[in-house]
Formats: sequence, C-alpha cells, structure tokens
Amino acid sequence: MRPMLERIDHTVRHLTSSPGACDVTSIPEFKYSFLDCLGDFRDNPGGVLKVGGSAEVESYPTVQPRGSFSRPSGDAQGRIALIGHSAGGWISRVYLSDRNYGGRVYAGSNLVHSLITLGSPHGDAPGEAFEGIKWVNREKAPEDVRVVAVAGKGFRGDRSGTLTQTSYSFCCPNGSDGTGYDGDGVTPIESALAMEGAEQVLLEGEVTHFPWSDVFGGDLFAPDLAKLHREEGTAWYGSDEALDQWVRLLE
Repeated sequence: MRPMLERIDHTVRHLTSSPGACDVTSIPEFKYSFLDCLGDFRDNPGGVLKVGGSAEVESYPTVQPRGSFSRPSGDAQGRIALIGHSAGGWISRVYLSDRNYGGRVYAGSNLVHSLITLGSPHGDAPGEAFEGIKWVNREKAPEDVRVVAVAGKGFRGDRSGTLTQTSYSFCCPNGSDGTGYDGDGVTPIESALAMEGAEQVLLEGEVTHFPWSDVFGGDLFAPDLAKLHREEGTAWYGSDEALDQWVRLLE
C-alpha cells in the first residue's frame, strides 16, 4: 500500500499548496515505472507469499517505495476533501493516521477536512487482506475530519453471481457464504458502513460497485453483474445518478 499512499500524498500536497489555483490537471506527473512496480512487489510485506515477511502492519519492514514524487515549493495553505473508492477508502484512512505505517507517518488529517468512502470495506474479517483494515480500525477518525461512509445496495449474494457471493463471504467476519447479504455487488452494506464514528449514507435503488458492462473484460470477469448493469441500467458510484444522490445527501 505504500506506493499508493505516496500517490495520495503527492496529489494532496500539491492541491493544498495552491488552494483555488491548483486542480488535478495541473499536478506534476510522478515517475513510476514497471521496474519500480516489480521492485515494490518484491519488497511487499504482506501480499502474495508474504514477500517481505509479514501480513501484520506492526511487523512491516521499513521500505521506501520506488518512484519519484515531487514536493510542492510552498507550504500547505488549505485542506481538501478526499474521496476513496473501494480499497482506496481504507487506504485513505491510513493516510489520515498519525501512526507509523511501514516506515512513514502521513498524518494526512492536517491536509484533509473531509473523507468520503464509496463501497469501501471497513469491517474486520479473516485473512491477510484485512490486516490493514484491522490496523485502521484500532482508532477513530480524527475529530477535525468529517468522515462519511457510503454504501450501495440492490445486489444480493444469492442472486448476483459467484463474484458477488464470494466477495461478500470474503468481507464477512462470521464465515458466511455471502448469500444472505446485500450490497453493491462486491462490498456488503455492513462492511461499507462499519467505520466507527462515520456518517452513514445508503444509496437507494441499485448501485453497483463498478460499471462492469462498460469495460473490456467485464463480461468475462463478472458476467452476472455485467448483465444486470447492462439490461437494468443500474448506476454505479461514479455515475451521474449516484453522484447526484450522495452529493445531495451530504449537502
């Protein structure tokens, strides 16, 4: 996750150094090559085959991610709203924390006034993939940051295909097979809203995790969800319909 956190920090610092004058299109490019990716994968502390030795955050080796991320010339002059979709939501929680994560303290709450997570898994569950989520769940969100957890519904585990059922089971703490849960097709409602201290928003209608029918390979990777998305015209978190709904609820 460290390379992703470096990307978030790069973007946030450039935005906050020039409030009102800087937008995403004017942020300097960072340099991150395929070789950088392979190197970071080799040092990865908790992923496939535990390359770096441990799945527990406290045992991560201190590793500086590869790549080149520039720092803005000026100091921060403002704070921004940070939006994280799926795993990006809990990774953004790591960014807000003032605890050491793999060799660096990001303390992003000094630069962020609001965090909105869309279909992000926040509930503790078995398995190495949830060690990072367990780590962020040991503390509440910073008091001076507004935190909103947004969940979608309408895709039950017993009617939306094997991807949904398996994903729900993966996110459940009690060993369920996932059939009895509702959610956005990937993250069940209970997990998406499980962030302690967060405002909770449950989008009405059918809001899917991703526009499966609109992307290459979606029909192969998630055939049931792609079919529902295409035939029933369901929205996803980034669609105009869903954005209008959750923005309206937040105002």
